[in-house]
Amino acid sequence: MTPERFCIEVPQRMRRLMDAMYPVAQQHDLTTSFALMVAMPLLMIPLERTNTRNTMNDVDEVYSFVGALRLLKLKLFWDRFLSEPELLHNWRYTEISRKIDSPSEWRDTLDRHPMRPGARNDIKEQDVENVLLTLRHALAHGNVVYLNEDGEEAPGRKVTHLAFVSEPRNGRPGYRVLIVEETAFIEFLKTWSDWIGQFNLDSSMRRAA
Repeated sequence: MTPERFCIEVPQRMRRLMDAMYPVAQQHDLTTSFALMVAMPLLMIPLERTNTRNTMNDVDEVYSFVGALRLLKLKLFWDRFLSEPELLHNWRYTEISRKIDSPSEWRDTLDRHPMRPGARNDIKEQDVENVLLTLRHALAHGNVVYLNEDGEEAPGRKVTHLAFVSEPRNGRPGYRVLIVEETAFIEFLKTWSDWIGQFNLDSSMRRAA
């Protein structure tokens, strides 16, 4: 598949897959697996293939997409993807400096568990680039934690939130932790898929793979 073909076909197909299969995943209690299965190609492939450090990058071939992505990364994630105020509680961004292996013992800089009342939530201050990088690094290294409604990793309890854990940027100590309510994460993937899918205006990009 050519890189141009990817930008057109994959997001559109993945969006159709989400619309068709998510109700089935809900029916069979497979929503967590489904969310991560969709996230891998939708997030990993475009971010990796437009990374200038990647020897297989597609920057020259999909320059319109790359330019738009660079501009998008500068925007606040909250403004671009979470414009509805009631969505704030569905997304949490914080930094955990210690005991990262035990979610029940996570503590933010206010010494509160990130899913407890009064915990620090810096999601409104994060740009799109930092959120995407946190998701990308967590997915690439398998640092995804399944949490219940109490913010604990408890076997036998329903998973309601996904926590994406990544080392901090610029050499800062601790870890970046992005905690997302599962349904809200699916809605973000749909919006992200729609955004990528808009780069199909040039009919010359429709050649067969």
